[in-house]
Amino acid sequence: MQLLTDTRIDFIGKAKVFSALSALAVIGCAALLSTRGVQYGVEFSGGTQLVVRFEQAPAIDDVRAALDSELAAVIQTFDDPSLNQVLIRIAQPPGSEEELDARAERALANLAERYPGNPIVEYSTELVGPIVGAELRRKAIQLTVVALFFQLLYIGVRFHGVVWGSGAAVAAFHDVVLALGALAVFGYEITLNVIAALLTIVGYSVNDTIVIFDRARENLHQRRKQPFGELVNQSINQTLSRTLITSGTTFFAVMGLYLFGGEVLRGFAFTMVVGIVIGTYSTIFVAAPLVVWWQGRKSG
Repeated sequence: MQLLTDTRIDFIGKAKVFSALSALAVIGCAALLSTRGVQYGVEFSGGTQLVVRFEQAPAIDDVRAALDSELAAVIQTFDDPSLNQVLIRIAQPPGSEEELDARAERALANLAERYPGNPIVEYSTELVGPIVGAELRRKAIQLTVVALFFQLLYIGVRFHGVVWGSGAAVAAFHDVVLALGALAVFGYEITLNVIAALLTIVGYSVNDTIVIFDRARENLHQRRKQPFGELVNQSINQTLSRTLITSGTTFFAVMGLYLFGGEVLRGFAFTMVVGIVIGTYSTIFVAAPLVVWWQGRKSG
């Protein structure tokens, strides 16, 4: 199946402009993350999360007024509005798991007492202590770093050169930083689902990069006298149809999750939507130009 045939787009010729834009975007996202930071979900920050279903459609202002101000709750509608559900996140207090449980019970008691016109039909509670949250944060960071390291190692061995693995690793790092920046801008929390999406983005980006690198390696054996930049550019064009088909079908799938998957999958799907676009872009305008630049520097 081919969407495009015999394309001759000069991707490498435009790489300097796009690489500069990528560098500015990474610096901007890094500055944003260092100043504003990211919002951690209950899994990482510790605290209490309640999903409360009311008999009738709840008024968020009335729910907020019914809760004590010292609970520091974040309140928002949850899932389909027709389900009459509200998500209540309560910040982690300095204390033990019992205090977390007591806060959840107090929130439910306040809703029953101060918002009697709309009784609670059912609810679910999720409690995470500070030690568990810190441990999960540490393991998530370690997992991401280890994944990048082993992918770098594999590509270096597979293509007999550190530069190939470095190009893929830099592109993957670029994708993760920009995805985190997008999450911070749009106010999504870092949850276990989002961590899974970030790791999926890393694997997806590296897989796309390997396809182009593998075609470049095949062409390199056949056309050793051709300038390396032209050879890589030709390899990108030869695999462009495959890239668009794979990225396009995956994009539509995760866009469907984002639009219709509900609140629980919203952060995961958003990360995947952003990551598919950024990952496809970085393969062409970050990983491949970096290899071309390094080989040219090495030849020089």
